[in-house]
Amino acid sequence: MKKEIDALLIKSHKYRDPDYSATRLAEDLGIENYKLSRIIKKEYGCTYSDIVLSHRVADAKRHLTNKKKADMTVEEIGILVGFKNRVSFFLAFKRFTGLSPEEYRRGPLPTPTKGGD
Repeated sequence: MKKEIDALLIKSHKYRDPDYSATRLAEDLGIENYKLSRIIKKEYGCTYSDIVLSHRVADAKRHLTNKKKADMTVEEIGILVGFKNRVSFFLAFKRFTGLSPEEYRRGPLPTPTKGGD
């Protein structure tokens, strides 16, 4: 069942649809919602929401570091990957990466060097 979930949710990028719910995934798979919940917990060790958010954040990370997307705002990238608003994007991004999307886009700060005067 994991392959079917991955095919529907991930490979077909349904995680980008902000209205694609666990209920719709269960319907697409032809199973009941509670069964989907159990399968996800067993196969992935997390919730449907965690799967969706982790893929959105991973997708956003790719876009944030893509030079071809440099003209896009952080908010536009959040919407592109399936977040409904800036707040939900920033909270999820910070939760999964420890950084804000802007911090991630800027990249690591230069490491201070010790002066040898």
